[in-house]
Amino acid sequence: MLMSTTYKVDLSLAPATVEALVHGGYFLYAMFAVQMTNAAARPTIGFATQSITASMTIEWAADVSAYTSSSPIVGGGIIRAGYETFIDSGQTFIVTNGGVGEVKTEGSLSKISIANTTAGSFTSGFARAVSGAGRPVPIYAVPLYGNQTNVAAPLPKVLLQFTTVDLRPGALVERLALDFQAAASFSPSLLISVAEKEVRRLSYDINLGWEWGAYSWAQIIPANADFAKVLIEPE
Repeated sequence: MLMSTTYKVDLSLAPATVEALVHGGYFLYAMFAVQMTNAAARPTIGFATQSITASMTIEWAADVSAYTSSSPIVGGGIIRAGYETFIDSGQTFIVTNGGVGEVKTEGSLSKISIANTTAGSFTSGFARAVSGAGRPVPIYAVPLYGNQTNVAAPLPKVLLQFTTVDLRPGALVERLALDFQAAASFSPSLLISVAEKEVRRLSYDINLGWEWGAYSWAQIIPANADFAKVLIEPE
């Protein structure tokens, strides 16, 4: 495996904003985009922290793992990888009995394939480690039916949101504000396109919201947006 590209987002918060977020019990979530044309695919929480400080860094490698899981694809449910293996573009994860398997160099040069050689079905997708986390966490989930191949590609985009909803990494999310609006608070989300060797610097104010200099590499996503449509991009 070649040396991986790394991406980095630096987030600044004023003392009053930190105090408000901590006092309110907010979490900062990060979710990642993938390219795939399957309407059943759903994004998951790729990173979560309640350690809110004045200066926060979110960093990850472009590399992903391919995984299989027996976890059902249910909104709010946690996807737990039963088996995962590092994989690069142009490779295929050949899934055998029990959801295990091997990686072979075959398939689309710009994408990653997960090929099920069994008659059973699994949940599958990509996983990655973020900001020093140990084990990779699923960043999206899609059904992998018997004798089916799923083809997808990770995209250099991350979505950030502050909310009081208590979800763990790997949790499936569609419309966060609609699914959990009965008892929670939400900031607008910020969708950021990241770049190799270029740190994205931004700030968040509890009243004014996100600030990134109005550059084209970021855009506001409403809190009630359909995250599956935002983060699972068709080709």
